[in-house]
Amino acid sequence: MTPEPDARARGWREKVDTALFGFNPGYLRHSIRLRLPGPARAEGAAASAYLAAASAGVALSAETHRDHLAAWRAAYAAFGMRDATPPPEALLAWAIRPGGLPSQGALRDLVHGFMLAQGVPLAAYALTAIEGDLWLRPSRGSERFTGLGDRRPSAPSLGEIILSDTAELVLARHWHGAQAVETVAGPEASEVLVHLDLLPPAADAADGLLQAFLDLAERLLGASGEHQLLHRAKPEIAWPTRPGA
Repeated sequence: MTPEPDARARGWREKVDTALFGFNPGYLRHSIRLRLPGPARAEGAAASAYLAAASAGVALSAETHRDHLAAWRAAYAAFGMRDATPPPEALLAWAIRPGGLPSQGALRDLVHGFMLAQGVPLAAYALTAIEGDLWLRPSRGSERFTGLGDRRPSAPSLGEIILSDTAELVLARHWHGAQAVETVAGPEASEVLVHLDLLPPAADAADGLLQAFLDLAERLLGASGEHQLLHRAKPEIAWPTRPGA
């Protein structure tokens, strides 16, 4: 009898529901498997300094990326998420408060700093808890989500855009907003999945934004990555190995 292959070697898939392209055919998602070398004090200091510099320029960033922010507000409203604030706008509002954005570790500092500097959504997920494939889609109202600080799981609103795995564990609510506690990457993480989401006009600079992030990840974290692009003509991608393989 042929032995069963290791589960980590079977691969997995990511999919974007066609409803998202129906709203805006120009929507793009860069999916990046980022491999981390491990925690280091110097790298952490560099990422913290990058976040501080991005925080210092929030007023200019808000004005420069006004069209990017407006595009995401319109996208949220189109899918009934009017009470949720897109992450770049929420982060800008946090950064201008007294005390600004605190350092939360090298990876999160990189993610937050990039969102502040570029005005586009970016999220990083630890994948050790997921089962099966990932699907960005409207909620059916039956999934389970446990956010940071939540005492018990809850179900997203029907039709809300979520990132879910095959077992209906919600990695993120509000497209790429509220993140599940199971997917928060700690300092021991060796690999994360990063999503860079773009709508026009930012989508016109998709390649440049991707390269800018990869360059920063290498310089600040010593990280390396591989990436794939999901778009209207290619709403599904396959990764040949599971995390940790």
